Amino acid sequence: MTGFPIAPAAVTDVAAVCGNERLRGAMVAANVTIEALAEHLGMAPESVDRWLTSQRTPHARNAEAAARLLGTDAYHLWPRLAERHRSAPTPQDEVVACYPIRSTVPAALWRDVLANASTVVDLAITHLVFLADAVWDLPALLADKTAAGVRVRIVTPTTPVGPVANLTDLFPTLSEISGLRLVTHPGLRADVLRGDDDLLITTPVDGLTPAVAPVLHLRRLGPAPMTGGYLAALDHLFATATPASAPRLRAVAS
Repeated sequence: MTGFPIAPAAVTDVAAVCGNERLRGAMVAANVTIEALAEHLGMAPESVDRWLTSQRTPHARNAEAAARLLGTDAYHLWPRLAERHRSAPTPQDEVVACYPIRSTVPAALWRDVLANASTVVDLAITHLVFLADAVWDLPALLADKTAAGVRVRIVTPTTPVGPVANLTDLFPTLSEISGLRLVTHPGLRADVLRGDDDLLITTPVDGLTPAVAPVLHLRRLGPAPMTGGYLAALDHLFATATPASAPRLRAVAS
């Protein structure tokens, strides 16, 4: 090969001029505009534009959220992500919000986490009555999800605690949904509502009713240093649970 070698600085300059073609291609394939991606991430369109026109690498949380929306891998879009200190998410990165009591959780969030799921919906619920208001159309929503191929599982306590209402009294058609797995487990404590990588967790506190217990909104990132424990616990619950008939499904009023 003849000619002059290209200096490293020149390579960097060329990359800067070309911008991030992987990101651009992923956005075109997913039909997502700069404005739509910026709105999804809660940032200015100018920031997303800089990702496209330069080699700037976003923080891990934004990179993972953008990749999830575009249906691709964050490390494919931004290869330099692995070189950054924050490319390995910390537990704090996975905390989207922490609510002091359940009533401070935005009412629409409970339903949104389920409605936005495209792969997995898990409900590990000891206290379900509050969902009758937050997700009033739960059976219809879950029926749509199972019909779309989403895995939907619900586990409730084997032995109800306190004042109870039958789950099918709250949602009469829930047990009729094809593909919906309903089970019970004696070791259920925390309420966990999961839609794909998002989890809403009502953390049990001795002496407090669930209505006044803190709620964590977590979002899985990378190796899931914090959400990993909850995801493993969910899989354990469903692996060791007992199939439940409709009359045994219970929800605790709170």
